[in-house]
Amino acid sequence: MKNRKPIPRAAIFALIAVGAAVLAFGGYTLLVKPQKAKVATIEKEIADKQSTIDQYRSEAAAAKNTVAPKIRVAEVYRLARAMPANLDMPDILLELDQVARDSGIELQSITPQAPTPGNGFSIVPISLTFQGDYYSVTDLLYRLRSLVTVRHAALDANGRLFAVQSITLSPNGNLLTANVSVDTYVYGGTPPAEAAPAAVPASTDTTSTDTTSTDTSTTSTDSSSTDSTPPPDGASAEGAP
Repeated sequence: MKNRKPIPRAAIFALIAVGAAVLAFGGYTLLVKPQKAKVATIEKEIADKQSTIDQYRSEAAAAKNTVAPKIRVAEVYRLARAMPANLDMPDILLELDQVARDSGIELQSITPQAPTPGNGFSIVPISLTFQGDYYSVTDLLYRLRSLVTVRHAALDANGRLFAVQSITLSPNGNLLTANVSVDTYVYGGTPPAEAAPAAVPASTDTTSTDTTSTDTSTTSTDSSSTDSTPPPDGASAEGAP
């Protein structure tokens, strides 16, 4: 039997190195590489969660620093004065009469009309008739438009809101006869129809005259009925014995 030649030590070391390399590659492929993929996935999820948390924190800080707008009582009062929630026709008539007097004009007639619905409000048309010179007429129109103004994005209301819709002027000697149509507004729905009278006369002299004439006719009727009573016996119609 022939004796085998011993394997060279270099070959043995080479085989050991190759086996170790194969074992290391197999261990990396089966154990280390999947774990590295998991670690990368977990790191990405952590980064996404951290980004979401940072965004929530920034939004919370911005909301905390944001100051809510304050509702001032004075602004609500001015808005309610410019466009009240009720019609209050006597107040409208008094305000129009006061504006006319401040302009040196005496209104001849004020004729309100039935309210019409708007978008969240109702519109009350009013017709005005008066006489005055050019300067007093323009002053009246200016005062009506200046009752409610907006200055520096703030509402300034010194009365109700009136919008001039039409103006008709006709000469009358040294004066102008003006027919002006204005609209005022009521916040909310259309107010009851009975709240707006059909017309407001310039004076009440006609009413007093009718009452006086009625009383006079009644008195004359009473007198005639008294005179028609026959006189007693022995007395003449003239009252002589």
